[in-house]
This record gives sequence, C-alpha cells and structure tokens, in this order.
Amino acid sequence: MELSNFEKQVCKTGFELEYRVARILKEEGWSLISNRCYLDDQEETVREIDLLAYKVRSVKDFYVCTALIISCKKSESNVWALLCREVDAKDPNSDWQPFKGWCNQKGVSYYMDGSEWSKKYYEKMVKSCPSIFQVPNVDVFAFQEMNRVSGACQNDKNIFASITSLMKAQSYEISTLADRKKDKPYVYQFNLLSVIDSDLIRILFDGKEIKAVSVGSEDYVSRYILRKKDSTSRIKFIAADKFSEIIPDYSRLHSENCSIFEEVYVDFYKDSYKNFHKYSVLLDDLKVALSSKLSTAYCRSTGDWISFKEFSVSWSEKQQSLAIEIDTSFEIIDKLNASKECLAAGRCALSKIFHYEGEFIFEIGIPF
Repeated sequence: MELSNFEKQVCKTGFELEYRVARILKEEGWSLISNRCYLDDQEETVREIDLLAYKVRSVKDFYVCTALIISCKKSESNVWALLCREVDAKDPNSDWQPFKGWCNQKGVSYYMDGSEWSKKYYEKMVKSCPSIFQVPNVDVFAFQEMNRVSGACQNDKNIFASITSLMKAQSYEISTLADRKKDKPYVYQFNLLSVIDSDLIRILFDGKEIKAVSVGSEDYVSRYILRKKDSTSRIKFIAADKFSEIIPDYSRLHSENCSIFEEVYVDFYKDSYKNFHKYSVLLDDLKVALSSKLSTAYCRSTGDWISFKEFSVSWSEKQQSLAIEIDTSFEIIDKLNASKECLAAGRCALSKIFHYEGEFIFEIGIPF
C-alpha cells in the first residue's frame, strides 16, 4: 500500500485548505470552532459551516465579539468567475452598508437598534478598515465556475452553496444568541468570508466591452430571503493564497469594534438619567435593582413594610440633582429621605443602572 497516494489525494479535497486557513487564523490570535453544525429550519436538515473564528475582549462591563463565518472550497479544474458591473451607489434597491450584529447590552443596543446605526458604523469603519467596509469596487450580479483551460462555463452550484451556507449559518447564530447569552452582556459583529483554493476572476461588463482580470479578493453584497424576511449581507470572496494577507485587516477590525462600542456605551451613560428616551430603556432594570432592596430598607428603618414597585427618574438642571419618583404619599417620601439605608439603596441602584454618582432625593411621582 503506497501511503503517499493518500497524502496526495486528500490534498485534492477542501480539508487541506480548511487546515491552512485555520492555522493562519490561530497564528493571528483567533479562536476557532471547526465544522460547526446548525439546523436549516427552511429545509429541515442539519448543515455544517467549515470554520467559525472569533475574538473577544472585555470592554467596560460587557464583552465585544468579532466573528468570522468562513466557507472553504477547492477546485482544481475550474476557476471562480464573478460577473460584475459598475456600482450604482445611489441605487435605492441596493444596501451597500449592511450591518450584521447582535447585542444584549441596553446602552449599546439603544444605538444599534436605531435606523442610522449602519450608516454611522460604516462612516467610522471605512476610515480605519477600508478594505472591509468601503463601497465595493464592482457590483457582482452573477457568478460561474469556468474551466481554467477552455473558459467553458460550468455552473454556479458550488459558489451559490458557499453563499447560502454562510448567510444561513449567520442567521442561525444570531437567532440563537438571545437564549445562549442571558447571564452576561455581549455585543457581536459578524463577517462572512468565502475562501476558494483556485483562481478568482472578475469579469466586468462595461458597455459593449467585457474584460476579465485576476483578483485576490472581491466583495459581494448578497440579497436573500431568510425566515420570510429580506436579508442583506456582505461576503468577501478571497483567493486562498491571499488569505494570510487579508486576515490582519479583520484583527484590526476587532480592535476598532471594541473602540466604537465603548464610545457609544460611554455616550449613552453620560446623560442616560437626563434623556427621556434613554432612561425609559432602563426603567425596568431600575425596578429590578431597587424594588425589593428599598422595601427591605424602609421596613428596617420604620418597621412598616411597603412594596415599592414602580419608579421613574427626573433631572433638575437648576439643582443639578436627580430624583427617584415614586407614586406614594408625602409622609412616606419624607421617611425615605430621612433613612440612610433607603438613600443607600437608591444610590446603589442609580449607580448600577444609570452610572450616576451624584446627589439625589426621593420625590412623589407626577401623575401626568
């Protein structure tokens, strides 16, 4: 039995490429999950993604995770041809700035859930990570595997499979995070990469001229219907021999992600107790943090048990002071303000929920 035959034949599969890509990622400091399985709920079958790479860093009181979902394909006889046209940046039907992420940190979510988030995110990232976030050089509208000798078109089966597997895997990962990340606040940002161990060709249709050139990578904005909703994702096609040159850009992206999410976190909490829209997001958390502790503190101070359940906050610009408003009597408010233990409970809750460390008092809530 000639063992060298096994060594040669296995290199004709995509497994050797997957190994090389994983090794490059590890050398660059990425953590890896190989051959991660997920359930394709549209076709009711189990699918597999080649590599899931991620970097995580603690920022303030939450974690930032930059994730790469990677498909690895190999073709000896065919090249991957991306059929392109000129980009129409003003096309109302094209979203050149898709953002894919997830967050359970309320301060950061306040911005991420906004309609302008993708635009603002790209404005920052295109300066620090242009190779990832600049508007694509061309608009990829189709793709074909083509014989590397004759140029004969084969089909788009493998390329299409790579694209759909990436988008479905991303959709699955995002949809499961709410159940998986209940104990700690996280922010995730996802990126899709399709690595091909073959030549990558751009075929540009420009008026009457059609021109083919070799490229090391190309960005493709993919529009797809997932879970009965339109979904747009950005996929970077990468020739395998260029992967080691490109992956440092994603390491820099992780640092930039940590920076931008820290910035919006600080921006949220600097005036969260003054801004109605911001503190409304946090009132349920204030209730959880304060209700039982304030009731207990009041009972210890007065001997009476009152279940405090509803709170609001108001800021006095004149007095530069915050008030925790409670719908109760003046007598009870006076007792709350006279109790060091009640004040301590309020101060602790305001610090935890609003990051507020200044003066405050208890007041009667305004009924309008």
